[in-house]
Amino acid sequence: MALAIRRLCTRIFHKPAAVSRNAWEQTTVFSRCQSTNTSTRPLTDDEMRSFRRDGFAILRNVYSSAETDLLRETVLADQMLKDNVMNMVDGSGKTSRLTLWRHDGDDTYGMFSRGHRMVEFAKAVTEAQDDTIYHFHTKIMLKEPRIGGRWEWHQDFGYWYEVGCLQPEKMLSIMVAIDDATVENGCLDVLRGSHKLGRLHHGNTGEQVGAEPWALEQATKLMDTVPCEMEAGDVLLLHCNTLHKSNANTSDKWRRVMIVAFTTKDNQPRPDTIAPLYFPMRSVPDSAILELGIVGRATNSVPDFLRHDDNVNSFKLEEESR
Repeated sequence: MALAIRRLCTRIFHKPAAVSRNAWEQTTVFSRCQSTNTSTRPLTDDEMRSFRRDGFAILRNVYSSAETDLLRETVLADQMLKDNVMNMVDGSGKTSRLTLWRHDGDDTYGMFSRGHRMVEFAKAVTEAQDDTIYHFHTKIMLKEPRIGGRWEWHQDFGYWYEVGCLQPEKMLSIMVAIDDATVENGCLDVLRGSHKLGRLHHGNTGEQVGAEPWALEQATKLMDTVPCEMEAGDVLLLHCNTLHKSNANTSDKWRRVMIVAFTTKDNQPRPDTIAPLYFPMRSVPDSAILELGIVGRATNSVPDFLRHDDNVNSFKLEEESR
């Protein structure tokens, strides 16, 4: 119902109605009616305040239907993406699938992660400059209808601290909805304000990494769980210490997202880990997405996919060294 209402809002209104400050302070969702497609789209002051307060913000209609259709078609056509998928088993034995690479490329995915809109979002949140922001990784998350499993409650910084990144304010994830994300197909759930708790201890749950159970139980009593329902083309900004999870896909529809992580030159990981060191961003104009068309990872000289065993063993080795 909520998705249908937002679609109707897009058709009817040419500009947003006035919204009171109190209304802004009660939500981290910013209206589909007020954004423009395929052009520079800076963060507003309200959006930045919301992100700082709640640890996340949903930006509506950042990418046009033409752009998200192109991204979806690229995922469907990209055999190298399929060949390098990691199947991650959750605590119940169900499987979630993802493909992750560490260096952006000259493919369709790279036109998104290097595009002006996304890079400017990352710079604004991390307070970085053109020559200090850099791409940490991109991943495509795949939740198949009726099959896709859950992702356990965790913080992204639970992983990233383990590879030597020490400054959570210098890191974030930017999620692009490729399909509509609903409660039924396993949209992301976030714990509002949980980034203020700092980094929690994490351990292994199945083949995934999850937050320590006792601390998580206390956090869920104190804070609200918010389902992040999104339409294709919407964007979620996520603080790296915000606790988040997603449930299994119980619907007949796919849920696919692209998540791009950014950090800064002064927050690099240790050089002996699987995480990438600083490499200057090669930003492109937003128009590059549609101009390039469907181009998969095979066009890159070094596809640079993360391997399943490396991903699982990296965190386990850190656990054993404590």
